[in-house]
Amino acid sequence: MKRPALYLLALILLAASGAWAQKLNPVEKTTLELRPAVVLVLVSYTVTATLEFGNSPSTKEFSYTEFGSGFIYRPDGYIITNGHVVQHANLKDPQAQQSLQQLIIDQVLRPMVSKLFPAVEEELKRPLTDSEKMELLQKIRIRNSTPELRVFLSNRRAYAADIKAYSGPIGEGKDVAILKIDANNLPTVKLGNSDNVHIQEPITVIGYPGVASSVDVDMRNVLSMDSAFISTVTNGRVSALKTDYKGTPVIQSDAAITHGNSGGPAFNEAGEVIGIATFGNVKEVAGFNFFVPINTAWEFVRQAGAEPQSGLFNKVWSEALDAYDKGYCTEAKEKFTDVLRIMPNEAEALKRMSDAEACAASQGPLTRLTQNTTLMFAGGGAILLVVVLLLVLLLVMRRKPAPAVAMAGGAGAAAVPGPMPLAAVPAGVAPGHALQEPLAPAPERNFGRIQVTSGSLSGMQFPVTRNGLLIGRDPVKCQIVLSEDIVSKEHAWIVALEGGVVVIDRGSSNGTFINSTDSPRVSKVGLQNGDRVILGKQGAVVLTYFST
Repeated sequence: MKRPALYLLALILLAASGAWAQKLNPVEKTTLELRPAVVLVLVSYTVTATLEFGNSPSTKEFSYTEFGSGFIYRPDGYIITNGHVVQHANLKDPQAQQSLQQLIIDQVLRPMVSKLFPAVEEELKRPLTDSEKMELLQKIRIRNSTPELRVFLSNRRAYAADIKAYSGPIGEGKDVAILKIDANNLPTVKLGNSDNVHIQEPITVIGYPGVASSVDVDMRNVLSMDSAFISTVTNGRVSALKTDYKGTPVIQSDAAITHGNSGGPAFNEAGEVIGIATFGNVKEVAGFNFFVPINTAWEFVRQAGAEPQSGLFNKVWSEALDAYDKGYCTEAKEKFTDVLRIMPNEAEALKRMSDAEACAASQGPLTRLTQNTTLMFAGGGAILLVVVLLLVLLLVMRRKPAPAVAMAGGAGAAAVPGPMPLAAVPAGVAPGHALQEPLAPAPERNFGRIQVTSGSLSGMQFPVTRNGLLIGRDPVKCQIVLSEDIVSKEHAWIVALEGGVVVIDRGSSNGTFINSTDSPRVSKVGLQNGDRVILGKQGAVVLTYFST
């Protein structure tokens, strides 16, 4: 083999090896697959305290936020967390409301009184008697707002949550709650079997500990607000399998957890949830923490009537990570784009999209060629790719050079074709071009584009193709997939018909309107440049049509 051929083969092998090099270690890849399904759970309320002392009553308002973690186990918004994380938002449980009132007394009333007495004594210029202190306490009026329960996804989007099943904290119950948010196509995690957990088995915990989150008041001056939506990953091993004083099983581990981790998932090496972070011995020594076994949560999953499922997000997210891990960066960019259409602004997807773009930009055409060829032969492995490339190279190098063409004018000499005389060239064909050269195919007609101007995909643009754009919540059939519940599974179809572009309502529940929700809902209407297609009325999704 000639030396240039060796150089070319070396370049091919080098490019191919770049495509096959893993970009994520296995533990990192597994963690990335799990992380989007872990959520931040917040219970917020305000407390108003009024002191009737003297002629001018003093009123102060305090805002309180309690937070924990949770994890999605169905793509239609079912979430598992701790009972104690959402306890004070459970208006149906008298014990939970008593606990809230006690918390207000401990955290509002007592601190307020301790600051109040010295100010009153200074005004009276004498110490208060015990009876006066008791009388003063009775003059403080406290009331609280209805607690608001919200769930924040990893893309920072917040949803109001309902409690579908509930058991009180350890000591009162099994410390499990099932929540439901109004959303679709969400990332999920798989529930495992905690009966198969063994001592010294490795576990991974994902959640939102207060010491690493700007949600915690003490950390707001240290970490950015963006950090509130970045989950923390800790690791450890199963230390013991125990029971609480009521006989309820608990898993003990040295994996680090603290307040805020409560309700978050603990995974085994297969990426299955085997426990729920519950409490730790933070007052004495670190490293002795406890988890509710996932089999305990199964009781409440069945009570809520919602068996675990996996959805579209998991499939596309896994494919995107696989492509990026193998170095197929152009393919990974496309997959991450699909992920962000399903779940806009998802933090990990945005970061990996940026990484894939940088990776694709750094790859040369030879690397992209080997990537595409590797995809074609993925079932046969890398060896088959190298063999095919080598055979092609050998065939090219073994081709004999074409015989020399005799100069014109000699006996038996072959005619040497030259450029056609200018007069002989048909109109539209450039001089010097062979007539048999194929003309470039005519480009497909431009039917304009759709830009989402309001809704979950706001800012994204989609070209109107010859087959049109189906819009709705069905990720299998629709080209523009929206998450808003006001949108039907197949809501509207924008397609080129009858010499123009029209929008056709597909029998939607909440209607399709043009330019204003005050106008009648449409069944089929032509679109002009700048027309706004409005899906539904309240909380509507708006798409704008541009003809060019």
